Amino acid sequence: MTSTTFDPRQYKITTHAQWEDAAEAWHRWGLLIEDWLGPATERMLDAARITTGNSVLDVAAGAGGQSLSAARRVGPTGRVLATDISPTILEYAEKAASDAGLATITTRELDGEHLDVEEGGFDAVISRVGLIYFPDQQAALAGMLRAGACQPSCIRPPIGTDSSQYR
Repeated sequence: MTSTTFDPRQYKITTHAQWEDAAEAWHRWGLLIEDWLGPATERMLDAARITTGNSVLDVAAGAGGQSLSAARRVGPTGRVLATDISPTILEYAEKAASDAGLATITTRELDGEHLDVEEGGFDAVISRVGLIYFPDQQAALAGMLRAGACQPSCIRPPIGTDSSQYR
């Protein structure tokens, strides 16, 4: 019997390629995804205590649905930095922010396990479904804490959710 060893570097390469390929479909299904994850997103934002004027880091932001919700909460005096491993999906996040008239959202390609952001530079850190993609979740959470979150607010789909309908 052959033993297979998990290679986190290869996993990241594969994950990057998959999100680059899936970016357009994820954007196309955006409204349905927001319907599906909307209530959980609102709970995540409540748990993070996001309010007017806050600075928010969104880790593994994808096409940015939750970034838009956070930007609406922080208003014109706040800011949201949406990060993701896929530059293509971040292009969709930028377009969605522009289309929504939300000038307080910026994007940056970053690996959630290696957050190169200002230490203590954020009032809140969120990650909607992103944590499941990090082989080293401890490193990701430690980076979120360094960024300024006293308690990162993360969500994942409910166990047993059939997400095949969103492909």
